[in-house]
Amino acid sequence: MSENKLHIDPNQIHLNYIEEVSVTIDNTEPIKDSKVTLSTNIAHISAHNLDKNQFLFGLHLVFNTNNLDVIHECNFRYNFHFIIDNLKEMYEIDKDKEPVFKEIFAATLAGISYSTLRGIVFEKTKDSNWGTIILPVVNPAILLESWIGKD
Repeated sequence: MSENKLHIDPNQIHLNYIEEVSVTIDNTEPIKDSKVTLSTNIAHISAHNLDKNQFLFGLHLVFNTNNLDVIHECNFRYNFHFIIDNLKEMYEIDKDKEPVFKEIFAATLAGISYSTLRGIVFEKTKDSNWGTIILPVVNPAILLESWIGKD
């Protein structure tokens, strides 16, 4: 099936479970210095069970303060567990007999996961010394470029 003929049906995608792997919010002192800038790093991981139509999309998001004597860190790692009714339509088998998932499918799950993470980060930081962190809207395909555990 060609990439441009692949149809993503939202009724076939079910976010079954959100797993909090780790959350660390360094709350040692209020961060109110207007000269403070943040570094942001995000990476993903994915896994699947083809027999059960399951797909996992994990995100790891880290904020670090810059321009301070002491570096503060805010760290979020979540796994998003999906059931995909039509998972068999979302990949092709390569010459090594491994599934290769369509980029639009992976980007769709990245978008759902990231959008959900935006709400989680907002909620978890709103009463913290960091103040409310509102993540920007991004192109989900960008999330596919960096992997958890790879440099």
